Amino acid sequence: MKMVLSLPRPWWGLWSVFVPGLALLLCLALALMGCVIRKKRRTEGMYRPSEEESKQTGPRGAERPGLPLPKEERLI
Repeated sequence: MKMVLSLPRPWWGLWSVFVPGLALLLCLALALMGCVIRKKRRTEGMYRPSEEESKQTGPRGAERPGLPLPKEERLI
């Protein structure tokens, strides 16, 4: 019968603090990143009026013939 001595592991205390701490930091970083992304989506949306207008009018330079041009604006 062999007796195995189990020596105390000094690094076990370090790992028991380090791993949960690292997990907590990761969760906080993900939460912060989510808040920043949501804020940016509110302020910097995907709506681009110039793209919407170009979809409605077609490619540039392809103007409809027959439409009268507006009057030229002049200074008084």
